[in-house]
Amino acid sequence: MHSPSPIQSPRFGRTAAIAAAILASVAVFQLGAVTVAFCKKSPRSLAENGDDFPHPPPLKIDVSKIVADSPPPENPGALLVDPLLPTREERSPGPRPLLPHAEPLPLPPEATTEPPGSPPPRPTPVPLSVFTPKPDPRYGELVEQGKLLRNSGDTAAALVKFREAVIIEPGNPLAIAEMAFTFEKMSLLDKAAEQWKRIFIMGERAGVFYGMAKGKLESAMLDTMRTVGGAGPSNGNVLALGPVALADDPDPSSAKRFALAVPIRARAAEAVAVNEMKVFVLFYERVNGKDIAKTIADVGNRWTSAPVDWKDGDTETLEVSYDLSTQQARTEKRDYYGYIVRLYYRGELQDTKAEPAGLSQKFPASPTLSE
Repeated sequence: MHSPSPIQSPRFGRTAAIAAAILASVAVFQLGAVTVAFCKKSPRSLAENGDDFPHPPPLKIDVSKIVADSPPPENPGALLVDPLLPTREERSPGPRPLLPHAEPLPLPPEATTEPPGSPPPRPTPVPLSVFTPKPDPRYGELVEQGKLLRNSGDTAAALVKFREAVIIEPGNPLAIAEMAFTFEKMSLLDKAAEQWKRIFIMGERAGVFYGMAKGKLESAMLDTMRTVGGAGPSNGNVLALGPVALADDPDPSSAKRFALAVPIRARAAEAVAVNEMKVFVLFYERVNGKDIAKTIADVGNRWTSAPVDWKDGDTETLEVSYDLSTQQARTEKRDYYGYIVRLYYRGELQDTKAEPAGLSQKFPASPTLSE
């Protein structure tokens, strides 16, 4: 048999439920009535009751008058600041951005206004003294001393001074020309011609001395031609020697090396039998600083043009080479001294030249050749 639970559910009365429903209906009705009444009220009644105000019409503002009546701002820069931006104090501090290092841009070259058709600007000239070596002051002193000695009559001492000057500046023609003048004063015309020949070989770089040397050599050549041309058939001189020129040809392996140009002139309108002509070129050296002996150097010769027949002119040139090696010079203590040139035709002595001139006296030539 089922026993009843000791806890029973509470029960509400019917009267209480009806009363609650009636109260809810009344509340809903009142809320609807208030809503309808609020919606039916006019704007005017609202204004009268103070609930709302109508919007007034917009005012007209005369901007030009305000601007005219207002004073200028004390700080014009402030007008450029946007008022909506936060101030410096309001901005949140943050890391400053790293800006790239700005290199200064090179300035463009200034444009120069030049009239059309004008020539381009000339480069700045560089003084010639920058590239020209300074002359040795001793050179001028030696030349002046030599001239004073020559004028006083001491030609030998003058030649010593001129030779010392040539050693200092071999390419300067001044001292060489003074040597030529000194030889002319000593009546050593052959030696003077050799000095003029040295200047003539320098060419135009010798300046005024080049023209002087050219004139001297041409004059000597004309004198030789007159001597050869004036010889009568009775003496048998058909050939003669022109001015002999020595041109150095230095070589590291040689103590002395040069070429000797020997011009041979023929009398005009005279046929020369080449096989009956003989030319002797003899070189001499100083041995042990005192004795004069014939050379042991290598000697060669050649004609500068072929054939040798004097048909294309009155001069044919024989070139003789001289080469004394350094070993030969040291072994026997030899050094070059001079030369002798002898010209024979049909066994008869035609002409002779020597440098130095004393060699002709030390080693005289035979007037005839023995068979």
